[in-house]
Amino acid sequence: MKKPFIFFLSSCLVAVLSSCEKEIPMDYHEVGSLYVAEATITQSGTKVRVSMTQSVTDNSRTSHTVDDATVVVYCKKYDYTETLKHSSKGIYTSTLKGEPGVTYDIDITVGDRHFTSSSTMQKAPEVNSFRFVWKKMLSERFLFGDLRIQDTPDQNSYYFMHIYRNGVGYRWAVMSDEKNRNGELQQLFQCTTERDMDKGDSDALQEGDQLQLEVRAIDKLSYDYLYSMQVMDNAGTNPIANFTGGCLGYFSAYYVLTFKYTFHRDEVEDE
Repeated sequence: MKKPFIFFLSSCLVAVLSSCEKEIPMDYHEVGSLYVAEATITQSGTKVRVSMTQSVTDNSRTSHTVDDATVVVYCKKYDYTETLKHSSKGIYTSTLKGEPGVTYDIDITVGDRHFTSSSTMQKAPEVNSFRFVWKKMLSERFLFGDLRIQDTPDQNSYYFMHIYRNGVGYRWAVMSDEKNRNGELQQLFQCTTERDMDKGDSDALQEGDQLQLEVRAIDKLSYDYLYSMQVMDNAGTNPIANFTGGCLGYFSAYYVLTFKYTFHRDEVEDE
C-alpha cells in the first residue's frame, strides 16, 4: 500500500534549497541479510518461497532467492511428513492440499539455521457481495470497494482480503469478527477520489481495469502477523514474528475464494 511522504517547506526555505546544493551524510547501521519465508497451504496445494533480504547498499536487481533449503511439512493428525520439491528459483512446492480444521507445521533448514511455524486451516469463507460505491465526504466524492462477508458461525474468525488490479496488488486488509460475531461483516477499501479518476491519476481505477478479489479465511496467528503489518507504519514497530529462529515472513494454511471483475464506472452505485 502506498504511503506518500509529505514535506511542508516555507517559500524562503524552498528558495534556499533551489539555489544551492550540499551533500548530507546518512548515518545508518548496516544490518546483515535475513531469511524470508512466504509459505502457504490452500485447498489447491502447497507453496513456499525462501529468499534473503537485500542490503541498502546493494544496487543490483538480482533476486536473492535461496535454493538450498530443506522444507518439510508435518501433519500430526494424519502422521504425515513431506519434504517439498525445489521447483524453481527459491520456490518449493507440493500437491498437498489443506483440509479445514487440520493444523500443519513447517520446518525450514538452511545450513545451520532452522525456522519453524504452525497454522490451522479454517473453513471456507462465505462472500455475500462485492460492489463499488461513491461516498461523499464534505465536497469530495470517494470511490470505495464494498465487500460483505457472512461470518462463520460459532467460532472466532479472521479474514484477509486482497484486490489485484491488472495483475498487481492494489488494496488489502485484514478483519476479525470480534464486533459482529455470526453476523455480516463489512470491509471498505478506499480506492480513489472522483477528481483523481477524472484526471487519470495512476493510482485511480480506470475503465476496463481487470480486477481480482481474493478472500481468505485465516487463523489467529496469521491474522496477528498481517494485522501488525497493516498498522506498523503508525505503530512504529516491525511485524509480529510468525516464524521461530529469526526468519521474516509468515506461514498460513487457509481456504481462499477468488472472484474476477472488470471495472466499469457506470456500474458504480451512489450512497
